Amino acid sequence: MNGLLLIKGDVTGIQQYIFSVKSKNAARQLKTRSCTIQSLTESVCKEIVDEIGGIPLIIAGGHFIISAPKTQEWGEHKWHSIRQKYEKKERVNNINLVLSKTEIPGATYLEQCFTSCISQLELNAGKDKLRQGQELEDFFEPYSIKQLSDSILNTPPKDIPVWEDCKETIDGIQIPQKGIIDFDSIAAFAKKRTGSELLAALKLDVDNLGECFRHLNTKAESEKLSNRLSYFFESTVKEIRDTKSFMSTNSSHRFRDNVYLVFSGGDDTFAIGAYDAILEFARNIHNEFEIFSKSLRLDIPQLVRDLTFSASIVFFKPTYPTVKIAAQAEEDLMLAKHFSSSKDRISVMGEVFTWNEYDKLLDITSNLVDIIQNRGEPKALIQRIRASRNGFATAIRNTSNGKIEIPRVWRLFYFIRNVKATNKTIIENMIKIYEDLILDAFLKKSTANPMIFPVAARIAEYKLKYFRS
Repeated sequence: MNGLLLIKGDVTGIQQYIFSVKSKNAARQLKTRSCTIQSLTESVCKEIVDEIGGIPLIIAGGHFIISAPKTQEWGEHKWHSIRQKYEKKERVNNINLVLSKTEIPGATYLEQCFTSCISQLELNAGKDKLRQGQELEDFFEPYSIKQLSDSILNTPPKDIPVWEDCKETIDGIQIPQKGIIDFDSIAAFAKKRTGSELLAALKLDVDNLGECFRHLNTKAESEKLSNRLSYFFESTVKEIRDTKSFMSTNSSHRFRDNVYLVFSGGDDTFAIGAYDAILEFARNIHNEFEIFSKSLRLDIPQLVRDLTFSASIVFFKPTYPTVKIAAQAEEDLMLAKHFSSSKDRISVMGEVFTWNEYDKLLDITSNLVDIIQNRGEPKALIQRIRASRNGFATAIRNTSNGKIEIPRVWRLFYFIRNVKATNKTIIENMIKIYEDLILDAFLKKSTANPMIFPVAARIAEYKLKYFRS
């Protein structure tokens, strides 16, 4: 026995494969392709484990890590034959499997230096992905993704809305008796509630996860972090979707009827659903993750900070191409992550907010909808709110110069002064949000996004499209 091998398998081309589907019937195809990737990862991992006598350390959607004894027969020829056998290319959909390895002295070393071992493996994997196929030349062989897809089509759908369990209704449309609820129907649910036939996509993943793992000392700590994260995204997120509800136009609606989990596992999530549902779904996940992160710090003291995640929400019509939706969600997610070194932000309609600002944005939206829908204010109030951006932007900019201009904020009240006496308290509370954001930016020498009110007003417009004041 000559130590251990750590082997990593990466399935590449995942996003292009999953999202390159036509808008029609996309609801079934997206989940099918997501499950296909998971099945492919698990089946190839099991085959390699069985052949070389290894132990799976990590299996997630799109990658796996195996430890295996490095026997006398191991050498470059043996490794070359393993890669030749298992690295197969799906020439139509560009699904590739890339195998990488690193050698370590043994199990004790792996336990004590797990982070450095994985770091070296990831470094090797990065190099192998850049030159995938160059070393093996003609060893790539066609791999039939359709074989997996066909079997999945016959399995009961999970994590997606189905008619058999649906509590929503659509006026004037004959509802199927069974099967997956398509995106057109989910958008129709939103239209019935709000007048806006819109969907939204939510994409999120954990910030600086590699850095968090590097601060852990042992394999046991790393496994605990990995397992706890997997449980959150594979179980907690799905529990939120399956058991919780959101308020829209004075009534409660279930996430499970309105949110479609394309995938959730490892350290990320991608969901599509009715736009009003996705807005609240993101807040629910974040609130639960904050609780989870604090408990994680108690359970793993070596973590140097609370874990956070960044996210993006993009709005679209149900006929919009799914590949473009995925690309926009990814672009906006990167916008949120690169906005600040601390990350921990969410992009909505291309504007980046802290999670505290996002909470306030949704609260402002709810207040605007309430005072117009239930308290007699005209919809013109929304336009006056959107026009307030310039004054707020100036006040925010001046905080970086050591100035605080609360009086400038109160000029907003001039624009919205003509409200009913019974609604003045609600308006003043919205003004107070302005004050708090500027004061917080001043004290922390940071900035707040002046688009919080205009974006909230825009969402309120969507929610009040059918309402006539």
